[in-house]
Amino acid sequence: EYLAGHYILQGASSFLPVMALAPHENERILDMCAAPGGKASHIAAIMKNTGALFANDANKDRTKAIVGNFHRLGIVNAVVCNYDGRQFPDVIKGFDRVLLDAPCTGTGVIAKDPSVKTTKDQKDIQRCFNLQRQLLLAAIDCCNAKSSTGSYIVYSTCSILPEENEWVVNYALKRRNVKLVPTGLDFGTEGFVKYRHHRFHPSLKLTRRFYPHTHNMDGFFV
Repeated sequence: EYLAGHYILQGASSFLPVMALAPHENERILDMCAAPGGKASHIAAIMKNTGALFANDANKDRTKAIVGNFHRLGIVNAVVCNYDGRQFPDVIKGFDRVLLDAPCTGTGVIAKDPSVKTTKDQKDIQRCFNLQRQLLLAAIDCCNAKSSTGSYIVYSTCSILPEENEWVVNYALKRRNVKLVPTGLDFGTEGFVKYRHHRFHPSLKLTRRFYPHTHNMDGFFV
C-alpha cells in the first residue's frame, strides 16, 4: 500500500505548517525548501491535484526524493525545481501562498537525534539565522500581495531556539510590509515577545511553539 502511494509517513509536527498554510484548490503555491516532499505532498492532497504547486529545494540530490514521492503518490499538479531559495524571487513570483520550512539546527528533534547536542555550536546557529532571514525575505517577495484568496507566508522550523524563530520573524516584520495573523492552530504555546534582554514585536504571541514534553511531537515553531 505504501509503494502504491496510498499513504506517506511523517512526524505529527510536519502537519502543522501545512495546516497553518491552509491551501485552497486552484491556487499557486510555493514550498521553498521542500525535500523530501512530505509537506509538499500533503499540500498537493489538500489541493486535490489542482492549481500549481512548486516544490523547490537547493540541494539537487534531495530533489530526487521529492520526485520519487510525487510519482509514488500520483501528484500531477507539481513542478519540482532546484534553486537557491534566496534567488527564487528572480525566477518566479506571484504565489498565493508560500511555505518556508527553513533549514535549521534541528534542536527540536534532539529526542530522535541526540547528536544535535554535541554537533551544533554558536557558529551553526549564526549560519542558520543568517540564511533563514534571507530566505524569509525571499519567501515574502515571492508572494502575491494582491492574491484574491491568499497572500499568506508560513515560516516554520524544527528548532526551539528563539534565534531561529521569533528573531527571524521579527527581522522580517521590520524589513517588509507584512503583519502576523493567527496560525489557525488551536494548540501549542504562544511565541515569545521577550527573551532574556531582547524584546520582539507584540504580535509574535500569535506564533506557535510546540515541545516534545508537552505536545508529544518534535519541537517545532510555526
